[in-house]
Amino acid sequence: MQPETIDKLPGDYLAGFVEGEGCFALKYRLDRKIRNGKTREYFYWNAEFAIVLRSDDANLLHKIRDTLGCGSVTFVNGGKLARYSVQNPKLLREIFIPLFNKHPLRGKKASDFKLWSRGVELISGARLKNINVKKGVRGFISNHLEPDIEKELHKIRNQMLEYKSSRPNPFKFNSI
Repeated sequence: MQPETIDKLPGDYLAGFVEGEGCFALKYRLDRKIRNGKTREYFYWNAEFAIVLRSDDANLLHKIRDTLGCGSVTFVNGGKLARYSVQNPKLLREIFIPLFNKHPLRGKKASDFKLWSRGVELISGARLKNINVKKGVRGFISNHLEPDIEKELHKIRNQMLEYKSSRPNPFKFNSI
């Protein structure tokens, strides 16, 4: 029995598809954690690339995932929609930014991508810091952003809103 081969989708096809269906997002998020009766709030930034289609086109999202070698496909909105998503800043920086620089987007999506890619670079830079390790002390990676970087991310995100369609977010996520 021969192993199944993956037919790679061409870069220009992916760029055209993303032009119509893709989404570049910078997310500023608040998480609350309760520990020992105390509530702690954590604010953090994340970047995401996503494509949402009707669930009967999920096979196309799987083909995109297989071509790019990363991401996940989930069903949302009661299984009516399929969603391809990548949120790892390293993968976004190493795969998606070079892809769309080599196969450029057009129109408003190109402007959205340019802003998003700058945001991804800023977020990735914060996550690439060295581990704070001293002998006898447990190390950690601080992803605290400098105030000027935080301010720039807010500015970029506000500029990106100009390119977004305004509609309610109907998604309820269920992993496959």
